[in-house]
Amino acid sequence: MTVETWRGWCMLRPGLLLYGGTVGTNRMHAHHAVQLLASAEPFTMADAHGALLTTKIAIIPQDVRHEIREGARDTLLALLDPRSSPGRALLARFGPGDTAASWSPTVRPASAEEARPFRFGAPPSGHTRAAEATAALRTVEAWTGHTAADGARRHPAIEAAILVIPTLLPKGPVRIRTVAEAVHLSPSRLAHLFSAHVGIPLRPYVRWLRMQRAIDLVAGGQTLTAAAHSAGFTDGPHFTRVFRDTFGNTPSELAAAIDWLP
Repeated sequence: MTVETWRGWCMLRPGLLLYGGTVGTNRMHAHHAVQLLASAEPFTMADAHGALLTTKIAIIPQDVRHEIREGARDTLLALLDPRSSPGRALLARFGPGDTAASWSPTVRPASAEEARPFRFGAPPSGHTRAAEATAALRTVEAWTGHTAADGARRHPAIEAAILVIPTLLPKGPVRIRTVAEAVHLSPSRLAHLFSAHVGIPLRPYVRWLRMQRAIDLVAGGQTLTAAAHSAGFTDGPHFTRVFRDTFGNTPSELAAAIDWLP
């Protein structure tokens, strides 16, 4: 049976967007995040070529187009920053590719002894969903574990650029020349190093940061329009288009169905 709606709770932490509940269908989309999807019952996904995968566990790399054809209840969905320790570790452990056949894990998750508690922040205490959030965080930690991926280091100028870019988001378009001047590189050198060290060109990376910022503001109680402007989108329709391309749904479709945890 196809589950047409999304309904559950959602929690934001640095490097992590965590969702628990009913996962419905969505449209073909891609996001700059490593995705872990685990459910008590089978769900069906499709890749950009139309190949299908029916499974209870799926791991999808960043920037890979996919869609959910048939959803499931009692599902955990985690979106991990690919630069983060758990994001890199998840990719290192399972090595998924751009085809549906590669998204079903073939390696066991880390054991409790191997798992490492990443700094996502403590779950909310006293909230009605606190126990669910705690269990979900432990599940993500168990699946990511700790590997040599944690030893990766980036160029100092790229580390500086990653700190500078968020400060530019509310001011409108983020120009590569502006970022390059801030980190004392030429635009062409910055563009090359950024793609090499972050794994994505600067422009789509900025768009992903805007999306995260807008989601955070909506979670904090702002309207979709106010969140769109505060995150640097030109207007509400622009935000909606980018959101649909990123998550396969409109922001209004998900905002009304999600209980945002603090």
